[in-house]
Amino acid sequence: MKTKALLLLLLGVLATTGSTCINDGFLIAVNLPMSGCFAINPGPNLNFSGSVTIRLSEQIDVSYIDDISSVRYYDIRVSTLGTYTGSVSGIGYINNIPLVTYSGQWSDFATPQSLLQNSPRIQTQQAGLNEVLRVLNQFKTDPNTSAVLSSTGSLAGQSPVPAGLSVCIEILAQVDVKVQ
Repeated sequence: MKTKALLLLLLGVLATTGSTCINDGFLIAVNLPMSGCFAINPGPNLNFSGSVTIRLSEQIDVSYIDDISSVRYYDIRVSTLGTYTGSVSGIGYINNIPLVTYSGQWSDFATPQSLLQNSPRIQTQQAGLNEVLRVLNQFKTDPNTSAVLSSTGSLAGQSPVPAGLSVCIEILAQVDVKVQ
């Protein structure tokens, strides 16, 4: 109990004497997701492709945009939506640069396959990772930054392709925001 009281007293003294360790701002990590789901047309065609433009400033609260101090990505995930009994393979791109290749049974991707989990079903491409970092670093100084996330691929097995299938790619990133 004495320790807690002493700590509170010390914090009170520091806060009222203008100590910079209390009055300076601090950093908070804010999630900056970039994701796209690409619908697969039903029917006999087993190939698919799609793209989505992501405006980064629309992914976080506008009040944080001018106070971004650092950026990072921490995971890349590939998943599927819908039920299909065959396999899927493809390439995910950022700004037309290969980011991730993926291949496996459709059902394997019902649980997102993750870079953090060292999934053998996805492999990242260094050029694509460099582009992710370039886009994130550009966002620090240019709030109008956008990125195009796209994918091309094919299915094997069940034909015709049933309705309601999609492949999703997520880039999970964070920005550090200085709060005063």
